[in-house]
Amino acid sequence: MSTFRAQLAGRRVLFEPHARVWAEEPGSIAALWKQRLRWARGNVQVTWRFRSVWFGTLRLRRSRTHRLGSVSFGAIWFSVFLLPVTLLVASAALVALYFVDNPLSHTAFRALWIINVITYVFLLSYSLLIDPQVGRRSWRQGALFPGVISLLIMATVLLSHQVSWMVRRGLAEFGVTYGHAAPAAEVLFTYVWLAASMGVAYLAKVVEGESGPRRHLSAALLYLAGYGSLLCAITLAAYAKEFRGAEAVWDKTEKTGKIGVP
Repeated sequence: MSTFRAQLAGRRVLFEPHARVWAEEPGSIAALWKQRLRWARGNVQVTWRFRSVWFGTLRLRRSRTHRLGSVSFGAIWFSVFLLPVTLLVASAALVALYFVDNPLSHTAFRALWIINVITYVFLLSYSLLIDPQVGRRSWRQGALFPGVISLLIMATVLLSHQVSWMVRRGLAEFGVTYGHAAPAAEVLFTYVWLAASMGVAYLAKVVEGESGPRRHLSAALLYLAGYGSLLCAITLAAYAKEFRGAEAVWDKTEKTGKIGVP
């Protein structure tokens, strides 16, 4: 919030890309949820408090010191800020379109996921190339950011016949017949998954335990849903808390002092 005020007052805010800071990352999904929820609620407050700034409402587009009122900055901000809403609306629209015009829903679904594939490949490649040293250590985490199920959906969109054949063969190995209702159920599942992934990510937080089976189950759910879906679920929680006017307490992350050397 102070960054916005400083820029609106005519000051410039500079970014130092080479700064190095020691920071302890949250060691559990619950701790990560607390941290990111604070940040997400801050984004909600900034979005509402500076609502007159967006898209040059106050003729800020011509400012030489910042780009807060520009269309490009507003598009970037709201594409992230409203992502949970986008997922819910897209999922509901695809399901409704399935029953109204099935062929059109299939075309819209393929177009949507092809855009997802292009965006995923671009962002993954850019993230790994921008810092190759870190990229060599964390490429697996970056590749699994959308979640295993979303990656399978992407593969199905690009290689539908091959993936369908693999699914049929896999089910046959377990003695399961790919019946007539299976294709429709598969299609509806992929349509619903856009929204359902956030629920699965939230469930990963709910079932998480200190150790043992619950912790393994939580990790498995998070890998299935993806880290991106978890962040969207946190943003939805921030919407709800701000709408209800919940008290903004400093629910800080517990520090353990552990240091990991890669």
